[in-house]
This record gives sequence, structure tokens and C-alpha cells, in this order.
Amino acid sequence: MTPHHKPKRILALDVRPRSVGYVVFEGRDRLLDWGVHSFRNGVNAVRIPLGTKIATLLEDFRPVVVVAQKPPSREEVNRERTQKMLELIRRKARLRGIQTHVFKRRAARNLFAGEERMTKHKIATALAQRFAELAPLLPPERKCTESEDYRMSIFDALACGAAYFGPLAPATTSPAPQPLTLSRAATGFESLGWRRRFLFRQRGRSSP
Repeated sequence: MTPHHKPKRILALDVRPRSVGYVVFEGRDRLLDWGVHSFRNGVNAVRIPLGTKIATLLEDFRPVVVVAQKPPSREEVNRERTQKMLELIRRKARLRGIQTHVFKRRAARNLFAGEERMTKHKIATALAQRFAELAPLLPPERKCTESEDYRMSIFDALACGAAYFGPLAPATTSPAPQPLTLSRAATGFESLGWRRRFLFRQRGRSSP
């Protein structure tokens, strides 16, 4: 499938054991919405279950395709939980006739040519320059002793969506040159299937 024939509206997800980051694309260059859903347990447990939030996102935005990444392989428990979440997303999407694709985890890094070591923060920084509306959300690069900022889940979802569309067109709204070159190496989809209620919204407001 060539980029010109790919569906216009997609929902890109970063699925984690206790949260889901998302970005809604209208074509490769326009973002409609973004945020992070938490599914924590304990005293501060979120009362709305994952399935309900997913269904709301799908109904609100009606994407043609949902894209996500394979869960990491380093922690078996978290991998199994994430895989179950992906299966739930697939079922919700299938009921609505929405296609799903799951990337290999290296797909986002393969977008960037000429870089021997692309860290998550480097990728997020490059994408924040391309999508200026998300630049205020970019967290500072974390130290090895710090936990990852929850906002990075938005940028991981953004990278997944960018990998689906392939090379980005040069930005026309900013005179600054792009610091990284995008390649055409992002391939390797797997079929899957998936939409909304968020804690962190497009205009920087927190949901109750």
C-alpha cells in the first residue's frame, strides 16, 4: 500500500501496562487530538475501565485505522498485560469495522536515517519540531535515576503514527531546518484493530 492510498484518519496508540497514550492524525501532517489514559489501581484507581475508554475514542473520532506497537519483551508480566490490552483494542475496533496494525518496536527508529543511535528523547524532540503544537508537552531528557514522564507516551504514540505514514513532508510553518532525516525504512506491520476519554487534552487541560 502506497502512502497516497493509506487511510486519512488514524488513531496511533502507545499501549503500556497501566496507561495508553494516543494521538489522532488527520492525514500525515495534521493532529486532531492527543492525550494519556491511566488505568492505575489502588487508592487512586481510575473507575472507568479500559474497554469503555477505548470505545469512546473509537466513537468520537471514527478512525479508519488504529496503529500500535508490539509490547516490549524484557518484562514477561508487563508484556502479557500489554498484549491483553491490545487484544481488547482489537476486538473493540473489529466490532466497528476498523482496521488495526501493530508495528515492530524498531519501526519508529527506522524512520530516521543517518543516526546510529536514536534514543526515545531524540525521536520525540524531532517530532516536536515537526508538530509544533506538541512542543510544549515535550519533557526534559530524563536521568537514569528518574522515572519516565507520562507525557512521553504521547510522543511514543506520535512516533508510531509517523511510522505508519512513512517519511514526513518538509515542514512549511517554521524556517528552522529539520535536524534529522527521515528514511523509508519503516515497514513491518501486523494486522490488529481500535478511540476516547483522556486525562491530558489537546489544549493542556486536565479532565476530572
